Amino acid sequence: MGGLVTLARCRDVLRVVAALALAATALRAQSATPALQSHPAYDGAVRLDPTTRTLEARWRVTVPGVVTEQIVVLLNDSLQDVQITGADVRRVTRGTQRGLARFEVGLTPAEGARPITLEIRTRGTLEISDEGINTVRADYVELGLDSFWFPVLDGFPDITGTVRLVLPTPLQIVANGDVSTRGDTAVIRTTVPLPDLAFVAAPQLTATPARGASAGGVQVRTHHTTASPALVDAIRAVAVQCAEYLNVRYGRARPLPPVELVLPSRLGPGYARKHYIVVPIGEWRGPYDSARTRAISQTGFLCHELAHFWASGADAAGADNWVNEGFAEFVAGRAVRRLVGADAWTNTVAQWRARATRAGAVWIPGRTSRPDANAAYGSVPWLLAQLETRVGESAIDQLLTRFMTEPWRTSEAVLTLFGEVL
Repeated sequence: MGGLVTLARCRDVLRVVAALALAATALRAQSATPALQSHPAYDGAVRLDPTTRTLEARWRVTVPGVVTEQIVVLLNDSLQDVQITGADVRRVTRGTQRGLARFEVGLTPAEGARPITLEIRTRGTLEISDEGINTVRADYVELGLDSFWFPVLDGFPDITGTVRLVLPTPLQIVANGDVSTRGDTAVIRTTVPLPDLAFVAAPQLTATPARGASAGGVQVRTHHTTASPALVDAIRAVAVQCAEYLNVRYGRARPLPPVELVLPSRLGPGYARKHYIVVPIGEWRGPYDSARTRAISQTGFLCHELAHFWASGADAAGADNWVNEGFAEFVAGRAVRRLVGADAWTNTVAQWRARATRAGAVWIPGRTSRPDANAAYGSVPWLLAQLETRVGESAIDQLLTRFMTEPWRTSEAVLTLFGEVL
């Protein structure tokens, strides 16, 4: 720690480092034994009618390594007909948590860790918020974690599994797993652990042939409904550049799998599920101040989302979410510097600094909620950028390589990493 404090002379950096040091002992005492010690496995049979938004599903969720007497399941609150059963289930209590249905599932007491299986049935009309991330229409369906269309375990652990999805009208589907289709049924199999079961379906999804990065070897394939070929090619070219940049640096032991790049025509947020990335193109169709502004925006966004293949694993719903987002943002900014230019980096750092002035704390002892977006996406990368000017690019390269390739996924662990490297 001494080296880090000596080098980071900026008062803001000192304040964050001091807060992390004070919080380490507090969190060590406060953190409970995690309820999940491995990846839950899902097996689902789902019938969805996009015209009426009616959803009927049966899920079998097998959770290994449970060490508590309660598991919390979150679902879209519009799914009123929900049943949760299982050999280890003693009671189920339904409540509400931030607009979601929250089911507290009491389990039979047991000594030590043991696997449990939940049988979950859901039925109802799926109501989607107007955030723009998820959509259910006759001509377009986009569903993922944000809609809570499937039962989500509290804490958002990574999961794997199989979903048999029945649609009344055969639609073309791309998902965060392998897809096979027969008639009106699509089978989605996810083998890469992710916190989501995400897919896009439409009558016509145009898939472009995969194109690889010359050095990194990553294949990028695009899927869209109405995008122009020129825009698709431009976005895919940026994705290939980002994939190559990141894979060369961080992918030696765990390289990026083939990337599925989905380009919906909507506005609203994009998101990444490691190798499955949704990039809304509505805002990229209009005029930009310049082609360079568009290049900076696209490169920053795509490199950030691809960086999450490695910069993930911290509790996305809790106080450690800054670890996921702050490092992905900083890594993406450095990619912008290399791929677009030094002036683009200067512009990016200025944006981080502006967000940091509106931010709350990155991390404080005892907090269980997420830090605000300005802290995660502004304060953290801005402080890391300042740190780079003090310790040099080589030291930060070493720090980032270890973070991206080793399991440093709590605030306390990242503090330890800083101390080891610097």
